[in-house]
Amino acid sequence: MNTQKALLNLKVGETVYYLPPSERPHSGSRATVQRAPRADVKTPSVRLEFPDGTLLTAPLSHVRRTSPKADTPAFLTDARSRPAWTRLVTALRGEASPAQQQDGEARARQLAGMVAPRGSEKAAKLDVARVLLEAAQAEAQTADAQQPGRGGKGQPKAQPLSPPTLNTNVERLDQDQRAMINSIAKCIHRRYFLSDREVRDLSEAEREAAGVRSVIGQLIGLGLRDVGGAEGGSRSAPKPSELHALAQDTLTRAYPLSLEACQMLLSGKADHAFTLATQVQELRLTALAAQRELDRTRTQYHTGRYFHGDVLSVREEHEDGGMTQYYVRLTIIYGEDGHSVLVANAAEIESLTGLRVGAHGWASLCRWIEDHSERAGGRKQGRRQADDERMIYRDDRNYLVLREGINQDLVRAFDTIRCAMVLDDVNPLDIPNTHPTPGLHPAKRRDTKTEGR
Repeated sequence: MNTQKALLNLKVGETVYYLPPSERPHSGSRATVQRAPRADVKTPSVRLEFPDGTLLTAPLSHVRRTSPKADTPAFLTDARSRPAWTRLVTALRGEASPAQQQDGEARARQLAGMVAPRGSEKAAKLDVARVLLEAAQAEAQTADAQQPGRGGKGQPKAQPLSPPTLNTNVERLDQDQRAMINSIAKCIHRRYFLSDREVRDLSEAEREAAGVRSVIGQLIGLGLRDVGGAEGGSRSAPKPSELHALAQDTLTRAYPLSLEACQMLLSGKADHAFTLATQVQELRLTALAAQRELDRTRTQYHTGRYFHGDVLSVREEHEDGGMTQYYVRLTIIYGEDGHSVLVANAAEIESLTGLRVGAHGWASLCRWIEDHSERAGGRKQGRRQADDERMIYRDDRNYLVLREGINQDLVRAFDTIRCAMVLDDVNPLDIPNTHPTPGLHPAKRRDTKTEGR
């Protein structure tokens, strides 16, 4: 009934489809409206003209605005339920080629033999194979278009990495190679990584905020130095909620006292101002001690990268004043435990250089990074190495020899990084304009004529 009401607004000249409930002449054919239906009658009808000129009056229940949907053949429904159909669609996906077309036609003929009605002639089976092939091609094109990527081509498949085949002979490294390994170790320890966000990209507000954070960090550092080390945890130690309340209360009490101290100082009452300032200092140190205890007891979990970038910058200085700039991609990230670190692109480095390091070698490098970083930051006991220039090989009568405690697995990891650095696999777009380009940079020649003036 709702469909008939929607057809009451038919106008002369519109195109409709004649769809009677039973098989009649011109059933399913397209027709043109010659007389619009009347809304004031109980059973409205419409006058239709078919392409062959035949005129027919039909009730609105036999008319539709849209074309009838073709019924899916039974053999096509049967074919889509078989595993061979999935293999046929998969074979037709991707870029078309003569070999792919031949393979698809052969698969369609085999599938047609399975779903065609019994007793079908060869010509009928070929028609079934043609219908199956066209339907499979349509599904393959739809699947390709739904893939992410430009033009529906999808993401490129990752190429398998070639396995490393060579081993580094640590004892055969010459003096230049050992010196370069020392330079790499120094640059990793000093965190000479290209930052993902340069200072030149910061706005004035961000620079001001960074400056404020730096000043606050310095003040907190002075307070922590005055407080000294926190005592070890015990059963009688305050709960985290109590520490939070203590830090908040002391800072809240210190604020009005500091304002009062300023007023006393402006009024010329220096002794009273000094007494108030002493109370403020005591409250501030109490808050800092509570915060430090909170930081000590709180479990720290880190994610993401260990350094602020993943492109290591290494510079080889020459005696004539020039230098050679190298870049290598070294991605150090935190492990699943949130504490240890690992080399994320270890397999790529080994595949690029062809040198085998192994899990023990990369683990030695990660332990070396953690150990030196924690000692330098004061988070681990032990004397910090004073000579950053020779962290792996020490100078023994103008000859570089391996330091005690350095295993060969660690040296293999450093040497593999050195080889990857020489191969220069870093994209030039990843190097900011403020950094030197890879390669040799000769020393600047002095103009003797200008200096003599």
